[in-house]
Amino acid sequence: MRKQLFTGLFLLACLALNAQVIKKEDINKDNLYNFGGSMTEYIAPDVTYSKPPKGFKPFYLSHYGRHGSRYLLNDPQYTGPYNTLKEAADKGVLTPFGKTVLDRLEKMKDDAAGKLGDLTKKGQRQHRGIARRMVENYPEIFNKKSVIVAKSTTSHRVMNSMTSALMEFSALLPKMEIDYAVSSEDAGYLNSEDRAVNSAKNNREKSAAVSEFNARHTHPERLMTALFTDTTFITSYVKPNSTSAPRDNSASLYNQIYEVAANMGSHDLGFDLDDVFTYEEWYDNFLQNNMYWYTQSAWNPITENIIPYGHATLLQDFLDKADEAIAKGTPSANLRYGHDTALFPLLCLMKVNDCGWDPADLEQVADKWVAYRIVHMGSNLQLIFYKHRKTILVRALLNEEEATLPVECYKDNKGVEYPYFYEWNKVEKYYRDVLNEWTRIKETIPAGTTSSSTGGFRMPR
Repeated sequence: MRKQLFTGLFLLACLALNAQVIKKEDINKDNLYNFGGSMTEYIAPDVTYSKPPKGFKPFYLSHYGRHGSRYLLNDPQYTGPYNTLKEAADKGVLTPFGKTVLDRLEKMKDDAAGKLGDLTKKGQRQHRGIARRMVENYPEIFNKKSVIVAKSTTSHRVMNSMTSALMEFSALLPKMEIDYAVSSEDAGYLNSEDRAVNSAKNNREKSAAVSEFNARHTHPERLMTALFTDTTFITSYVKPNSTSAPRDNSASLYNQIYEVAANMGSHDLGFDLDDVFTYEEWYDNFLQNNMYWYTQSAWNPITENIIPYGHATLLQDFLDKADEAIAKGTPSANLRYGHDTALFPLLCLMKVNDCGWDPADLEQVADKWVAYRIVHMGSNLQLIFYKHRKTILVRALLNEEEATLPVECYKDNKGVEYPYFYEWNKVEKYYRDVLNEWTRIKETIPAGTTSSSTGGFRMPR
């Protein structure tokens, strides 16, 4: 009895720890890169997994993983802030601190030349590590008798991520059968979004709400004073060789530098931009990044509570492939490699952990819906299937940590509950009902309803 009580208290403690959200006052140099939001570096978790019920053995793993750490996607993301500070330096209005920032931006710009959007060495290591731990944790699934099917989008960073994982599998298990493909044929479920969500995703109410939120959390004044001896250079900025009227470019520069700073965790370059922003500014920038992904991915009244359905085909692929694997009964895995634009809404659609959070106020979003706990560089969802006689259980891992699903946990015939383990027939029914509900909703959406308005702060994918 005492042992059961201790075990229960331990599980509650673990659940409480997993639910913790870092508050603004708790930011320090060790957790600073969490506030890069979706740009956060993937760190292998230090976890001890719950034991499955007696007699249950793993036989199938279904996975979706975002590519690993990468360079920013577009040249202006590097050249934009660099050119602005370089112009200020040429005009003699850059402070000594501003010159150090310029020097680091130049080094980052030069390093990124010819590598835009590429996976970094750190990104390769992330996916090799994830693959290695799959083999270590589930030898019943990953062995010389297994059949592994891997699919990737045609993005080069995603292909490189899959290749990195497959190289690790091949090194550890050279006789394991691996069937892999990179084809536009798979884009329909790996990354394509149902156009039926476009109108809700881009409506004016959402755009206005996000813009207002961002304005409340954008405070570039301190940084501009730190960078420029004469802040009118940036607050009344005129582009070189331009006849346009002066404009305040401080917020734009502020956000541009944050993009580069937040991405520094993707590199091993020996320098960073950690000191450019105060902890409060890091947090404010994170909130904007977090809000972007929330309104692009999650359940929310201002987007008509339909955005997660945009990647229903990916959920359907998980369900259909699981049915096939269960019917075969032999050790196997389906590995899918793609993007945050699919993984974020998938997790919301599946209501994994707090991804179903729908607060009354947008200012409450980050109380539970937190990008660095959901999707960042290298993030992945793994569903591990176990069987004993005719019963199939499933456990979900988000970023290799045990995660909750929106059905009741498994209980054995003695009434003992097993957190994180769920009966697959109940899980599948729940998600099939979700897909059926989307079919019903789509019938009520006028065809061709779209909007060109995007609104809001956007970090690259």
